[in-house]
Amino acid sequence: MRHAVLSEQWYPAIGGSIGLFDALYGQHFPPSESVHFVVGGGDRHGALDRRYPRPVTRFDDTRYPWMKPESAAAYARMVAAAAATVRREGVSVLHCGRVIPEGLVGLALHRALGLPFTVWVHGEEVAIYRQYAVKKRLMPEVFRAARAVFVNSSFSEAMATLAGAPAEKVHVINPGVDAAAFSARRDVSDLVAKHGLAGKRVLLTVGRLTRRKGHDVVLSALARLRAAGRLEDVAWVVLSDGELEAELKAQCTRLGLDDVVRWVGPVSAAEVPRYYCLGDVFVHPNRTLADNDVEGFGMVFLEASAAAMPVIGGRSGGVVDAVRDGYSGLLVDGAEVDQVSQAIDTLLHDEALRKTLGENGPRWAEGFSWPRQAARVAALSLGRPEP
Repeated sequence: MRHAVLSEQWYPAIGGSIGLFDALYGQHFPPSESVHFVVGGGDRHGALDRRYPRPVTRFDDTRYPWMKPESAAAYARMVAAAAATVRREGVSVLHCGRVIPEGLVGLALHRALGLPFTVWVHGEEVAIYRQYAVKKRLMPEVFRAARAVFVNSSFSEAMATLAGAPAEKVHVINPGVDAAAFSARRDVSDLVAKHGLAGKRVLLTVGRLTRRKGHDVVLSALARLRAAGRLEDVAWVVLSDGELEAELKAQCTRLGLDDVVRWVGPVSAAEVPRYYCLGDVFVHPNRTLADNDVEGFGMVFLEASAAAMPVIGGRSGGVVDAVRDGYSGLLVDGAEVDQVSQAIDTLLHDEALRKTLGENGPRWAEGFSWPRQAARVAALSLGRPEP
């Protein structure tokens, strides 16, 4: 059968949903099923797309602030690109990356062409959309028409059901992890030299610089530990970028932590596992924001666990599915600097606990298999029983 994945977000951007779709549809989908990606980003990424193992069609997702709504033109281009791909490739089922906007495109093509479609819910987007009357009204229509609703965690399952998804259509597809890719030991002496990490205990964070990820709380926690004389020979390595980059770097300078933090920025997918080899503790104290922005799952926790690194996560959203508290890491209230600083201090200075949680990580990560989840998605999207 021929499948198409419709997602406004795609490489070279970095994000959990991008990694999810890459792994499920790009890397591990059953060989009997063909997949075509229809994604945002315009036509400026041709070289990247030609190297990708699946065919990629881009649409221009530029939004115009002067247009009301500013996304109207992007929606129109998304519909056009999806419809053209469906007809040209003989697509049997469309997989929509979110309920809005991609799910609305799926609904439109379903009504116009009778095309079956599935829709993904990641958790945080539905929590936010429910605050807007029009989106709150449209989501149940998308869910009712969809063949299947895929969610990435028990939290997202609750969000989807609350937003109007029929319970019998909702299927939990926990993200997986390529355990072998992250468990392999690598020579990272060049990274140690590049970032000045010799003799340092390394905290690692991989995630976009957005409010809910908790980078600001980590900075406050590190400042508190330094004031207490508990931050000697420690470096914090931060991968990725995002809208809070300037604000966080200013906070870092204001707190006198420029000698502690390494702002690495985004790195290629192939390079990410090498950075996990640098870390002693993975820290990502996510929290739920006042506008209900929340972490839907947190694939990076599984990656860190596969790399035998103890993790610190926020007891919020779907992260409670990704981290086994007291086994693969520690869950804290990501909004509380005291709890975050205490967890960091504990794992930096309690060598026995750090070792135990780290050793448990690979066993925990092995329970999350990409091929099994991809086979489930393929079968359910075609209306077949789960394998």
